[in-house]
Formats: sequence, C-alpha cells, structure tokens
Amino acid sequence: MRFLLLFLFALTTTILSAQTLRGSLRDADSNEPIVGATIQIKHLHRQSTPVSLASSPDGSFLFEGIRAGYYTVEIMAQGYENQTLTEINVSSGKEQVLELILRRSNAQLAEVTILGAQPGRRPLLPLGEIPLTKDQTLRLPAMFFDPARLAMAYPGVAQMDDGTNNMSIRGNSPTSMRWRLEGVDIVNPNHLPNAGTFGDRGSASGGGVLMFSAQLLDNSSLLTGAMPAGYGDALGGVMDMNLRKGNTRQHEFTAQAGLIGLDLAAEGPMAGKNSSNPASYLVNYRYSTVGLLGQMGVSFGDEQINFQDLSFNLFKEGKNGSRWNIFGMGGLNENIFRHKTDTAEIKYFKDFFDIDYQSKTGVAGVSNWTPLSRNAWIKTTIAASGQLTERNASSAVYLEDGNTDDIRESRLSGAITYFQRLNLRWKLIAGLSVTHQNYMAESAQNQTVTLSKDHQYLQIQPWASLQWISIKEKTQIQAGFHGNGYRNPYTSSSFPSTFYFAPEPRLSITQVLAPGHRISAAAGLYNQLPAQWLLNEETNFQRASKYSLAYQWLPNKQWQFKVEGFLQEAHREYASTNFPLWGLGTLNLSEYTPTNIGGFFPANSGRTSGVEVSAEKRLVNGWFMMVNGTFIDSKFNYESVKPIFSTRWDFGKMANLVIGKEWQKEKRPGKERTFGLNARVVWMGGVREPFLDVELSRNSRTTMYDYYSGYNQQAPDYFRADMRVYWRKNLGNRRNSTFALDIQNLTAQENVAYHFYDPYTDQVETKYQLTTIPNFSWRLEF
Repeated sequence: MRFLLLFLFALTTTILSAQTLRGSLRDADSNEPIVGATIQIKHLHRQSTPVSLASSPDGSFLFEGIRAGYYTVEIMAQGYENQTLTEINVSSGKEQVLELILRRSNAQLAEVTILGAQPGRRPLLPLGEIPLTKDQTLRLPAMFFDPARLAMAYPGVAQMDDGTNNMSIRGNSPTSMRWRLEGVDIVNPNHLPNAGTFGDRGSASGGGVLMFSAQLLDNSSLLTGAMPAGYGDALGGVMDMNLRKGNTRQHEFTAQAGLIGLDLAAEGPMAGKNSSNPASYLVNYRYSTVGLLGQMGVSFGDEQINFQDLSFNLFKEGKNGSRWNIFGMGGLNENIFRHKTDTAEIKYFKDFFDIDYQSKTGVAGVSNWTPLSRNAWIKTTIAASGQLTERNASSAVYLEDGNTDDIRESRLSGAITYFQRLNLRWKLIAGLSVTHQNYMAESAQNQTVTLSKDHQYLQIQPWASLQWISIKEKTQIQAGFHGNGYRNPYTSSSFPSTFYFAPEPRLSITQVLAPGHRISAAAGLYNQLPAQWLLNEETNFQRASKYSLAYQWLPNKQWQFKVEGFLQEAHREYASTNFPLWGLGTLNLSEYTPTNIGGFFPANSGRTSGVEVSAEKRLVNGWFMMVNGTFIDSKFNYESVKPIFSTRWDFGKMANLVIGKEWQKEKRPGKERTFGLNARVVWMGGVREPFLDVELSRNSRTTMYDYYSGYNQQAPDYFRADMRVYWRKNLGNRRNSTFALDIQNLTAQENVAYHFYDPYTDQVETKYQLTTIPNFSWRLEF
C-alpha cells in the first residue's frame, strides 16, 4: 500500500527534470575517468545537426534540454577505441544514463560499433553471442518484457512452445542451458516451470515468463556458441544476466498495466546530491492478471494462472571507485485445473482430475567490483537461490491414477574474477566458481513412490584465459582453460564415492580482413552434469566438443551481416537401457520425469551441425529490420552403432523476420507523438516425436513411445505471425506514456505441440499450441 501511495503522490507532483542524456566514461581496465573525450549525439528521426561536448575531469558528460527520441552516440578519445552506440532512447521524465567503458587502443583509428548492445557492457564475443536490451523487449512484438523470448528472434534459437520461454539452442536440449546472474549460476528463475511441457512437469531451464522484468537488466546476453573460459557446465548456452543500478540523481517511477499483469517500478538516489560516493535503489513489483484473458475467451488449457514477484538492486559506490550491489528477487506462481462437473464438457482423461501446481523461487546475493591498480581489478559475487515445486493430481473416479511431486532445489554459489592487463597487447583474466548444490525430489502414484532423490554435492570450476592483440589490432587470439569438477553424491559397494574433474581447453581467433570485414573461429571442450533428477551412482559429465566459424560485415553504422557455421560432437550422453524407455536419454529430455528411468548409462553420442545467416538494420530514419535463417541437422545414435536417428530438436530449418516502422511528430515544442507498427514472422520445421505405440499405451493407460527408433515423426511446419502497435506520447519534461496492443499468433495458426494417447477417448489426440493472444497495455514513466 505504501508503494502504491508513493506512485500516486509522484504522479500528481510536478517533476522538473528536463529531457536528459548523461553518463560517464571510464577506462575498461582501471575504472579511471576518461577526461576530454568527445561525445557526439545525433537524433535518428530528424535531419538535425549533431551536438558535441567534452567529458569533464571526473569523466562525466551531460546533454540537457534535448528532444525526445532515438539517438546515435559517438565517443572519441585519444588512446582509446572509438565507440558508436545506436538506438539510445531519450524520453520525457526519464533520464537516459550511459555508463560507458572504453578499451585502450594500440591502433590510431580503432573503432567499435555497438549494434544493439547495452551501454557499458563488456566487448561482445566475436561468435555466438546475442545481446539483449530493455528497449528491444519494449519494441518487438509479443515479448512480454522477457529477454528469453527476445533471444528467440535471433538465429539458432528455437522456442519449444508458444506458452513458454524454454528454448533449444543450436539443436541442444533446453536442459543444456544455464541461467547466470551477476556472474554466478542460479536455479531456474522462471514462473510456471511446467508451462508448455508434455507431462505438465517442471523444466530445468524455462517457464512461462522470467521471474523479474527486463527493465532491471543491463549488460545481458545469451551465449550460444563455443564459449570462452569462464563459462561452464552448459553444453547448449548460457543466459548471462546482470542488473542495472538505479538513477543516482533523481527519483523515477514506472507503472504498467495490461491484460497480462500489473508492473510497478521505482528507482532513485540513496545518498545526497553532493555525496562523493553515489548510491541508488531499484525495485520492481509485478502481479499477474492473466485471468482477464480467460474471461475474453483465450484458452490456457482451462487453467487458472497466477503469479507475482518482487525484485530489487541496491547500489553503492565505495572508496577508490569500488562498487557494491545487493540484489534479490522472489516469486510465487500457481496454475490450477479443476475437473469438469458437467459430463457434457468432459472430452479428455484430464477432465476427471483436479491438478494443483505451485512453485516458489527466491534469489539473494551481493557483488563487489574493486580496482586494484590502473591495470587490474577483481570482482566477487555470492548468491543463494532456491526453488520449491509441488504438484498434486487427484480424481474421484480414477483413484489409482492420482499422483504427486515434491521437488526442492537450492544453490549457494560464489564466483571470483581477476583481471590483469599485462601490457598493451596482453591481458590475463582468471577466476573460480564454487557451487554447493542441494536437491530433493519425491514422486508418487496412488501413494506408491515412483522416484526418490536426495543429494548434495560441491562443484568447482577454476578457469584462466590469456588474450593477445596484434600491434595494429587486426589479429586477436584468446586461449583459455576451464575446469569442471564434482564429487558424485551417490555411493554403493560397487560404486564408491568418486571425484570427477574434466579439463576443458578453449581457443578463439579473430582476424580483421579489411575495414568492416572480419572472420572468427573458436573451438573448445565442454562438460555438463545431467539434470538433477537423473543423477545416480555412475553419473559422470555429459561431454561435447564445439567448433564455430563466422564471417561478419559491417558496411556502415546501420547494417550488420553475419554468417556463422557450427559443429558440436557429443561424446558422452546418458540413456536408459531398460524397456520400455530403451533409448531415452539426456540428448532428448527436457522436463522432470517422475519415474526412475533405470539402467542409465553413457550409451548415446550425437552430432549437430548447421549454418546461421543474418542481416540486421538498426533503427535509423524511423525503421528497423532483422532477418535471419538457420539450417540445422541434429542426429544421435545408440551405443555407437548404426542407424543414426534424428534428435527431438532436429527441426531442419528456422527463419525469423522482424520489421518495424515509427512515425514521429511534434505537435508543439515538448509534445512529441510517436506511432509504431512492428511485426515478427517465424517459420521453422515442426516438432519431432518418437513413434507412439498405441497398444502399449492402451495396456499401460498412458502415452508410451518407441524411443529406440529415434524421433522419426515430424509435425507440419510451424508458422506464427506476431504484431505490435503502439502510440507513445512525451508530455513536456515530466512524463511519457505508451499505449500498446500486442497480438501473438495473429493468424490463429494451429501449430502442433505434441500427440498423446488418451485413455478416456482410447485414441491418439493432438495437442495444439496457443491460439491468438492479445495483450493491451498502458505504460507510464515519470
């Protein structure tokens, strides 16, 4: 209530903050301010004259009284790489704050164009990295302010279901992705982990929507390729997230209401204006109103869905330029299905059951970044995260089919990173990540336990990387080592406690062929533990080697073209050797299995290869576009013998087209109006399934697949068109508001999700993905 009253008070109070773009320039190695640099800005919608100024002795710069809209920002400083940032949005009532880091340069005319990257982020990797920005989640259609859904508009990333952000990265299982926050691994940070899954069980790395809003994020990316040292225990990719600090100069507020939910945010200073050590707060609260869509006739499988979350980040600058962050987030969510009381409404076996699914997730941590000298710094992060999931299905008719799941997972993670610039050509970066993992799961059917897991272990990942840059900065080589070790928590007389350690060499090379043209190559070895519910006495790491080769062309500051080929060889993958799950393995699993698979041994190997092609035009002169395509081949075999089968993620092809146009008009000075129309079209190969054995399913009264024959059944191609229409008003210097309509699946396409055997109808049924989902929203920033 106090939080809501604060919003109402601020809304009715005059805030005399001019439209402002400000920031600071600091050395990437030492964090020292960069003095006398030239900062030039230019409006992207108008034929305006660029405006320039020089950074002050403390490295700061300030543009006041400028018009609202999108800007290009260029930074030029002697002895540093020039930087160009595109799509910097300046709006009324909201300061745009850029904290930029510049890298020292050996070359006289070195320049970096940052296309779509958040200001102040580390340099992008030359291969397999997708930068994710707050502005894109607001501008692109049907993103629901979720950076994971934004990543699915890029090449190589496939969405598993319309109702979830679960993703397959370059033909890998969604369980092969890790979530990282402020440099440490955390539990699955998503609401409704069971969304879009086959068995209505939780997934290890996805859900209905991210547990915190994208407006808290800064310097975040999805890593999809051959990752450098420092990223481990992930065969598919890493969602690398960092939190931005709140405004240190003025209090700002955001309120958003829509058919999906209510979103409130506040940020501002916690120290005096003249304080030499700035401090700030940033807090966000969301409450779902998805039930409104149900009243409009939108079907979510007749389930009642609710969620809410609270997130915060507290920032404090310490002595000698050190930085402290205390962060935390917590979320509650549930979906409830009630049995049909009217016999005329009963269509499927599920309609006889009451199903309650609840999940609670929390994360809390602290991080510190400290410069040690002009050429060295150290960052330390400690975080605790946990998730409790409960599911109960019961029926008054089919008592023997009642089942329950109780899953509890927690992690205490710590990471330390040390950076040392040895000279202008050599850099050293090293670190250590330590995670203490606890996991308990118990599932039962008709009060008979079908799976029981209870373990804890310590996992350590030391790493080091050495980077060399040629004198003219045309060649860059990065060689590294990453280690992954853990002690198997399960022991027996046949399998005593064993400590496993996997060395992982990494190498990447980038060569500038000509201005705007570069080629990059990377290779490495990667190891990952299987999903927690699959660990047993013999479980070692899954292992794969990854190779990437990419060519990039930047003809100007608006366009980017890229072609990247990739190859992944899975050397050790686990699979069941017991009937009827013979052949089911880690390559194809994506959700919790409430039964003991049994006979789980390293029996599978696999090979995934493909090519990604993309072209991207940034928002200049009112329009932007992104088009990409992926050709992928994902295969596996059993016990290293032929034949070779398609994996579940062998889609064959994926294509995305995102295009948008903005029209901006100034009604009178300080009263800008912007109308935007954006669309996205995605087309990809249909989902894959094994052959469904009807007789075996009928005898067991549940869906049974022939896994040993591979995923040889493919649904028709998937197609979906999304649209976003918005109208944004800048109201003087005090506030801005946006009215928007997002429509997911504009054409109401019936895309197949999966097939299943239904004991009530005694036939194979088809489950389709979501139909048209409209979301009208109003957003106010002041």
